[in-house]
Amino acid sequence: MNTQSPRPLLRFTAAALLLGAAAVAAAQTTPAAPKEEVVNLPTFTITEEPVNPYISKQALSSSRVAMDLQDIPQTVSVVTSDFIRDSMSMRMLDAAKYVTPVTESTLPTGGDRYTIRGFQVSHEFVDGMEISGADGYSAALMSYNIDRIEIIKGPNAILVPGGAAGGQMNPITKSPIMKDQASATLELAQYVGNSLSFDVNRIVSQDKGIAARLVAALWKNDGYSNSHFRDGWMIAPSLSWQLSPAHKFTVKAEIMQNDETNGTFLPIDPSVGSDDYAVIARGLPRDWSFGNSDDVRHRETERLTFELLSELGQHVSSRLMFTANHVVREDQGGTSGSINGFSITRNPTTGKYEPGVVWTVNQTGPIALPSSTNVPLADPSTYVFGRTNGSDHLYYNELHLRNDYAIKFEGTGWKSTTIAGLAANGVKTHWKSFPAYNRGNVANNNLAAITFPDWNHAAPSAPANGQNRKAKQTDAQFFVFENLGLFDDKLLLSGGVSRFYGTLTRVDTSGIQPTPFPSYDLADTATSYGAVYKPIKEVSLFYSHNTSGGTMPGSLSAGNVAPTFRASVGDQDEFGVKTSFLEGKLTASFAYFDITSSNYAVPNSEYYVLVAQGNLAAANALQNPLYLDLTSKGWEFEGSYTATANLTVIGNYTSYKMRQPTGVRLRGVSDKSYGLYADYRFNGGALSGFGVNLGLDYRSDLVGENVNAFTTTKPLAGGVLVPQQPSFKIAPRTVMNLGFTYRAKDWTARLQVSNALDKDYIMGGINRNAMMVAEPRNLKASVTYNF
Repeated sequence: MNTQSPRPLLRFTAAALLLGAAAVAAAQTTPAAPKEEVVNLPTFTITEEPVNPYISKQALSSSRVAMDLQDIPQTVSVVTSDFIRDSMSMRMLDAAKYVTPVTESTLPTGGDRYTIRGFQVSHEFVDGMEISGADGYSAALMSYNIDRIEIIKGPNAILVPGGAAGGQMNPITKSPIMKDQASATLELAQYVGNSLSFDVNRIVSQDKGIAARLVAALWKNDGYSNSHFRDGWMIAPSLSWQLSPAHKFTVKAEIMQNDETNGTFLPIDPSVGSDDYAVIARGLPRDWSFGNSDDVRHRETERLTFELLSELGQHVSSRLMFTANHVVREDQGGTSGSINGFSITRNPTTGKYEPGVVWTVNQTGPIALPSSTNVPLADPSTYVFGRTNGSDHLYYNELHLRNDYAIKFEGTGWKSTTIAGLAANGVKTHWKSFPAYNRGNVANNNLAAITFPDWNHAAPSAPANGQNRKAKQTDAQFFVFENLGLFDDKLLLSGGVSRFYGTLTRVDTSGIQPTPFPSYDLADTATSYGAVYKPIKEVSLFYSHNTSGGTMPGSLSAGNVAPTFRASVGDQDEFGVKTSFLEGKLTASFAYFDITSSNYAVPNSEYYVLVAQGNLAAANALQNPLYLDLTSKGWEFEGSYTATANLTVIGNYTSYKMRQPTGVRLRGVSDKSYGLYADYRFNGGALSGFGVNLGLDYRSDLVGENVNAFTTTKPLAGGVLVPQQPSFKIAPRTVMNLGFTYRAKDWTARLQVSNALDKDYIMGGINRNAMMVAEPRNLKASVTYNF
């Protein structure tokens, strides 16, 4: 990595807009070139006609143009809108976990936070753009306006330079189509899942190629836990216009507001040690909450996108896309409670927490001398819970530019497609962090006496305090990527390079020292190359190497006097086989991957435990985040089979290990997982129109904390330093969802029994003070009418 100031964003924007304007002008004055040579130009939209509504054979997320999955030397998986709807999935993860190995991370409510190949992804990413940076994860992206979800595994130099080393979900929003269609859906649920939505698409002018679409939804929900709610609405209008045979213009907007409880977290019992599985603190009801409706996570998004797709002659196609968005992320309070008077010490010789044992270490001499005292654990009836939480507000104003060109030539036995372009982003952020506030203690033997005084956050002070700051980030990416098909596409070679520039500065510097104020500058390169060999048409053997360029810091780091940020870099080697038989009715892929990542930032769990206990001085003395060097190695399987017109089966399995150099596990990462979904539809007899589906979701055990320290600062006898271990684990679980459908000409009824076996398990969480229990058996129903 080296440093270099980026070129101004305005220059890139102006150049790209001039190119787009010239293309439109050419479209109005010059007819499209005749297509006497049969060259199928690359497209920036999906053009396939799938054999099954749950299975897609194309993706955009590898090179920004539509490519067959069989031809991509990297694992890319696709979740279709039909599957999202029929599986009654509220979050992207709920559907994706059946298609490809992705698992729950640490925030089951409040945002799309998930794990891919061991790496957590929590930022919002839509239509190939990162929204609100690394700091501002959104509400779970509403599924109503999602046309498809593409999941790319591992780093990718073209789509997300500097992105998470494990991969990225790329949801693609709906666009108008040249077809009159409309639907309205009513959803009802025992817990979260109540909504009313509609999707109307109309041809405005067949002759002029104008179509309009409107997607809208309203939801209002009470959750399983006390005081848990989720209320909001969204509206997404769009319009497309075929300006000429060679040029299509689309404008899309989306407005969304969502309010929901700021997590529903509970502390785990002190009797749970490093070798034990977490259980909620004894004496607390399973559906308890230390918060109320004042503990709210508020989200707003307003996004407007203009897109111009063009054919510039017989060999070149292009996309010019410009997006502006405004984002609000306001988090107030929380629902967790810490057990007062309880702290953890670890055995210095093992690094583990042993309940009922308090360890001390004498480090005055050359070696560390540990000693222990047995201290009986308190009776659960004497637990007293403290409720200390803060409040963080983030506001974003952003501009995003994408300008891509695809150039295709072909001859006897060969094809060449070159994709080149740029992406640029400008972001202004305002962050206000309110000091932590204690809302009073709660006795375990008198939970009925809980009160909820109004939040009394002191307003953050002037910018010099650091908790009320404004930042500006500009970045730009230039890339070129080549796909070369040889021997009638038996051998496909690909490679690309992406150059990334970025700068992050503090803009409210009045009265702040030192001057000039610190800023971050980054210039880095990400690369990609790979090969696909097809011994027969239905089988693809592939290998690829992909790197991620250095990541920009989150905007909260802007202007830190003593910068602690370190750019994260990573690379992946991946090889395997992809197959597609029976005209796409039977697909399978097997992939082995080896990922290394340096300076991967993760939250310091100990920091948040101390904050919850009100010990802010000790918390501020810790490093947060932790920067880790990690490896993730393992293999994945994905497959689908449309056995008959009645039966479709989709499944996946993965086994891998992700460890720190010391061998310590990472929070929220399972070594094994699988997903299986089967759908059967009756098409004759008395049951004609009925269907049944079954979903199984398995995740092996995981640890609940991030720790990256040794038990002593001086070596133990024998000259060894022992790494700390997480103080608890989360048990493995298998969850079953059972669904029933009835389809008629114009309407479809669905009934789903989520967690059909009523399994009691912990979904995930942040630390010992903040674990989230899963909903029990939950009945959900929907009716969709097509008109």
